[in-house]
Order: sequence, then C-alpha cells, then structure tokens
Amino acid sequence: MATLVAQDLDFDSVSRINNLPDAASAQQPVTLAQLNAAVEGLAWKDNVRAASTANVNLSSPGSSMDGISLSTSDRILVKDQSTASQNGIYIWNGASTAATRATDASTFDELESAVVTVDEGTANGGSTWRQTAVNGTIGSNDVTWTSFGATVGAATETSAGKAELATQAETNAGSDDARIVTPLKLANYTGFVKKYSASIGDGSNTSLTVTHNLGTRDVVVEVFRNSGNYDKIIVETRHATTNTVDVVFASAPTSNQFRVVVTG
Repeated sequence: MATLVAQDLDFDSVSRINNLPDAASAQQPVTLAQLNAAVEGLAWKDNVRAASTANVNLSSPGSSMDGISLSTSDRILVKDQSTASQNGIYIWNGASTAATRATDASTFDELESAVVTVDEGTANGGSTWRQTAVNGTIGSNDVTWTSFGATVGAATETSAGKAELATQAETNAGSDDARIVTPLKLANYTGFVKKYSASIGDGSNTSLTVTHNLGTRDVVVEVFRNSGNYDKIIVETRHATTNTVDVVFASAPTSNQFRVVVTG
C-alpha cells in the first residue's frame, strides 16, 4: 500500500534519497545509473550561439557568423575549417581578435563524443552536432563534427520546414523564391498599382484640384460621367505636384457630374 504525501519535501540541498530502484513507469524518478546509461558515450556541452558555414580566420573571425552579429564572449562552433584540427568550440573575443577555445572544449578528451546545439543562424540555427574523432591531440589531429539527431530542413512548396522572412527590398524586387513575405511587407510593396478616385464638379469652377496623395507625378488620370452611360470624356489634366492633379474643363461641371480615377 502506498502512503500519500500531500506536501513538498525539502532536503536542504544536503540530504539525498538513497537505494531507489530503477524507474519502471513514466511517473517514477530515474536513478543516476539509468541516466548515465541513457547518455553513455555523449558529452553534452553548453549551447553555442552560432556555427560556421565555411572556413573561418580564427585570428580575425569577423563580426558575424551565419547571419548572426556576434557579441563578446559568445560561444561559437567552428566546424568547417580547411585545416580540420582547428575545428572546435570557441569563444568570440572580437571581430579582429583571435578566437579562443572554450574552457570545456580545450582538450581532445573534452571533445570526444561532444554534442552541442546551435541556438541561432540562417543555416545552422536549431541544429545539433557531435564530434566523432577519438584518441587525438588538440591542434594536431582532425576534429570532426557531424549532424546529430533530426534537423529542420528548408521549407518548400510541398513540405513544411524552416523559412526566412523576406526583407522589404527582397519583397519589392520580387525575384527571391526562398523567403516568406509578411502582411506588412506586402502592404508596403512598391510594385502595387495604387488608385484614388472621387466625384468632381461644383457648378462654378472649370479647374478642379484632385488630391490623390500617391507621391508621384507618374500617374494616369481618367474622367468619366457619373451618370447615364458612364462614358469616358477627354479633359485637360495637369500633374501639378506629386500628390495632386488639376482637371481642367471648358465649362464648369455641375456638382459631382464626373468621376475621376487616378492610378500610379
């Protein structure tokens, strides 16, 4: 028979529970022996912020990696060196300052079966890597990183996956088929044809100023009757400013006799 415990137990960061049997069901605590068996052979390291995508000049690594602007003391994974013995987990000390190996990955023993996850980056963000070389000497023998576990692939038209948001410039260019457009970028898309329309005529003026606020003189102005068969008429138009046009008639139109449409 089990005894119900209806309050928290405080071991004061000193006492331990000893002689627990191995867990047999989902809601039972595991023992350290079970935990070690589950991760046997793997040396999990603290996450890195970004990972390389090509050879890095470790003496002057630059200010960014995989699209991420780095900050002092950021951990980075260097995995693509042309000299493979240089691969490893490093600390970024500045764009023109030499990167140094992380203290938990500064010897070959510490790198054996090391596993690390990448937090950010266009190509590597969210990925996990394992170091597979053994029995080497740091700086002399190759350090080899391979993809570990499942990673999210790029989204396509037929499969879900990871995708990058388009910038406004990329949205306006309209030539990139690998990035996603947000509603805000779409609303500010420069390629849209914008339109303004209004009824004009006041019974006294022959020249009427239409304020369209499209921000350009490159507009097309059309005027048509506001009743009957709504046929288009020919009038003089002057592109007075980038936000207004003047519509000039031979005689003053009656109140709202015509409809003007400005597109641009």
